[in-house]
Amino acid sequence: MKKISTSFLLLIFVFVQFAFTQEKIDEQVIARIKAEAFQRSQIMSTLGYITDVFGPRLTNSPNLKNAQNWTKDKMILWGLQNVQLEPWGTYAQGWSVENFSVEMTEPQYDRINAYPLAWSPGINSVISGAPVVISVRSKEDFDKYRGKLKGAIVMNGKFEINKPESRFETTSKRFTDEELAKAAQATDPTAAGINGGSTVSYWDEEKGWLESLAKGKEITKFFRDEGVAALIQPSRSGNGVLSAQGYYEIDPNMNVPAFVVAREQYARIIRLNDRNIPVKLKLNLQTNLNNETTGYNVIGEIVGSDPKLKDEVVLLGGHFDSWQAATGATDNAAGCVVMMEAARILKAIGVKPRRTIRVALWSGEEQDYYGSMGYVKKHFGDPQTMQLKPEHPKLAAYYNLDNGTGKIRGIFLQGNEAVRLIFEEYLKPFNYLGAATVTTLNTGGTDHMSFDSVGLPGFQFIQDPIDYETRTHHTNLDVLEAVLEEDLKINAAIIAAFAYQTAMRDEKLPRKPLPKPQPK
Repeated sequence: MKKISTSFLLLIFVFVQFAFTQEKIDEQVIARIKAEAFQRSQIMSTLGYITDVFGPRLTNSPNLKNAQNWTKDKMILWGLQNVQLEPWGTYAQGWSVENFSVEMTEPQYDRINAYPLAWSPGINSVISGAPVVISVRSKEDFDKYRGKLKGAIVMNGKFEINKPESRFETTSKRFTDEELAKAAQATDPTAAGINGGSTVSYWDEEKGWLESLAKGKEITKFFRDEGVAALIQPSRSGNGVLSAQGYYEIDPNMNVPAFVVAREQYARIIRLNDRNIPVKLKLNLQTNLNNETTGYNVIGEIVGSDPKLKDEVVLLGGHFDSWQAATGATDNAAGCVVMMEAARILKAIGVKPRRTIRVALWSGEEQDYYGSMGYVKKHFGDPQTMQLKPEHPKLAAYYNLDNGTGKIRGIFLQGNEAVRLIFEEYLKPFNYLGAATVTTLNTGGTDHMSFDSVGLPGFQFIQDPIDYETRTHHTNLDVLEAVLEEDLKINAAIIAAFAYQTAMRDEKLPRKPLPKPQPK
């Protein structure tokens, strides 16, 4: 009998260990997912209806509620179960625009490209007059203008607005191989993020957010107390793009009628004013408040088939609300429709996941994660006290999509290194489509942060930036034409595969240690 060398035995041991630890991928199901996603997609039909028919979906607005009801019916039609509008709490009355206009009547007529801030109060009658140009950035500026602004149309901001945007840099891009490789090699979750992504924890992000809100409310109160008739501010973007968001003070009576106007037209008025050439503006704004103050999330699911695991949940989500100046196609109807399509695909191919796969479309995200955080507090626990609920151990994973129309290129681990090898295997069937990067980096700014705040495995995917930050994010250009159909089809296939594979595992995904309570 021949002797077996020690090195040969070691090789066998390594091979057997690898075979037992490697994540199992069901290639046949993945192939069926791809066929359904790429050849029989319903994604653009669904997306087109939500955006074109219902329009902007501001939190608690009639548009949002109508879109949510239609989406609920669509999920039922596809065969999802336990479909409902689940309340998450209360917020402001729904706000909508009836009509508005901003016009320059002197020295010549010009129809100004503008949009009102959400939750602006209406104007009782048309306002006409010469604008007053000021620069208020903090309370240190208040004394310069106190007692001088009553009844005025105020243009706040005489800063560097005349510098034209570069015409030699593209406004749309995909990640380069070098950028993705750098992200993949990161070892510190809080290091500089890919494409300027957030590197903060939920609580760091919340602290900065609340400080910004407090500063904004302080300035708004000054204008209101001074009796300003209306406020005009320039868009953060050039080339006629309107970056129009809203007030975060939920009572319009605490605000001032306000408009964002095109940067170029704003700059022209400033230059005319500097030349002592009289300018006259005419403003009109009619708004409406409804009585709806309860916020809802749209929920639907594919119930698990394994008696022992069906109470565990793989959750897919994105935020359904948008801002008011466009139809919210890339922010974030695209992400929501991808999650809906992923569930439709799994129903269409007839798979029977062991765990329940649930879709949750949040509202109130643009105002501060209200929908997802309300859901987390109701089902899983409170991040301030870290008092956890019985459902907390039953969440296998939360997958989020909310970075525009771009193709998925990988996934952020949020520092959870224990899932790296698992996600690398999940992505392998899609490596040829450019989805291969797994990075330990944190990212923020969307609803996975609510889950991460209570120690749940919540993840956001890496998406090609396309023109999200440069053109469509919170602007009047966030419409159906900004969407890349092929990218969304690929995203739906990847999400469906992640959901299915996670639902079929023997164990839930590994978790990070629980965070500490944050009572302050």
